[in-house]
Amino acid sequence: MIRKLPQEVVRQIASGQIASSPTAVLKELLENSLDAGATEISVKVENPFNFKVVDNGCGIDYRELPLTVERFATSKIRDLKDLKQLKTYGFRGEALHAISQFSRLTIKSSREGGTGGKLVVRGGTVEEYTPVPYRKGTSVSVEELFFNAPVRRKAVSRKERSSLLKLLKTYALSNPSVSFSFNEKVFPKASLKERIHQLFGREWELLEVKGSSFHLLYSRERKGLRFTFVNRRPVELPEAEKLLEEKGIKSYILFIKIPSELVDPNITPTKERVYIEDKNYLKEIEESLSYSLNLPRISAVREKREIEYSVKPQLIGSDGTVLIAHDPENYYFFDIHLIHERVNYEELLEKLKSGEIPTVELLKEVELPIGSEEKLKRLGVGFRVEGNTVYVEEIPEILNIEDIKELSRKSVESVAELACRRAVKSGYRILEFKELEELFERFLRCRNRETCPHGRPIYYKMKKEKIYSQLGRKLKVPKSW
Repeated sequence: MIRKLPQEVVRQIASGQIASSPTAVLKELLENSLDAGATEISVKVENPFNFKVVDNGCGIDYRELPLTVERFATSKIRDLKDLKQLKTYGFRGEALHAISQFSRLTIKSSREGGTGGKLVVRGGTVEEYTPVPYRKGTSVSVEELFFNAPVRRKAVSRKERSSLLKLLKTYALSNPSVSFSFNEKVFPKASLKERIHQLFGREWELLEVKGSSFHLLYSRERKGLRFTFVNRRPVELPEAEKLLEEKGIKSYILFIKIPSELVDPNITPTKERVYIEDKNYLKEIEESLSYSLNLPRISAVREKREIEYSVKPQLIGSDGTVLIAHDPENYYFFDIHLIHERVNYEELLEKLKSGEIPTVELLKEVELPIGSEEKLKRLGVGFRVEGNTVYVEEIPEILNIEDIKELSRKSVESVAELACRRAVKSGYRILEFKELEELFERFLRCRNRETCPHGRPIYYKMKKEKIYSQLGRKLKVPKSW
């Protein structure tokens, strides 16, 4: 005979999928804090069964506190349209309800200028609901987790505490503008690069590739970091992970940004998997990586104005558009225009900073507000200061008046890039092999040999072994190398 299950059984089954472990519980609380717009989140862990999350988010009104532990009650979506255009981590309205079924849950919260409140629920039963003074934000304490699920409590690993810290690091990584703390560990808000150093140490220097729908930081040398985020949500994305593995990438932090209407995170209760309708991001990642794999590492030692390389790619030739070079294991195909642009950019930047470029006197002085003097000096601009005004009298001949007017909001590098573009447009067609060699030597001295000043990849690399195998030959490294 088929019967409908009692509601208490239904609640226990559904809640068990969400509150499956201490780490799963903390995940829901962190997401709630981030969805509330918190800029500071503090996690205090006594043990895996007793911990607290405090944030400075928008808070919850006293009158709405009981709704927080009601199933399918949420402030994040209202209708089906919202579900298809999610901007938040959470949306199911089940998390706090599920946690309250398996613990003694204490919520204290208040909106700015509103009445603070306290709600205590144990095993799904409300024990206390009172108004209390509380600053703007929310505090959620989880105690006695799994007190009524002894099998699940015994199954919690001894490593759960480290899992809690790893989880916090995951959300700290995708939200560098938020300050996080875990007991005594503090990760203040920072840039993405600095946040990586905070979390994993300064020895982690990762290469970077960006596209319209992704941002990838990676290493082909070291193992230890593997994170994938879709719209800042940490997820498992097998197709992307497989692609990176095929490219020989051992560590990576991958951010994918997809219009929310093309992403469905409502696959599992814990939302760790998503469906993405448009797979073009995979093609974009693959194409970008094909261009951005590293040149051989070059050890340069300056002696008598010469540079000696431990491994130096040798020039083979050109078709007028592409410069071809090789080393013992690879063929390289360089865009000549982009090589010239990179060389011009770095050489021009050095000349600007050292004042080597001739200046021209302006017929009419340009007026700038106080505050740009240091930039002007670094660019070799001649000026005088009177009161609160800077009067520009002469400028490097490669710049124009509009460049100078924009100095208040442009960096030295930005102005140098403008100058670089003009230099490239003046025309530079390399026809002789000797000229190619000279340009390639200058290029190999550049600090950045990966992209042009505008971010475009400069070259494509192909394994010799792959070519040789297609010809039925075996690769042998010449002794001359």
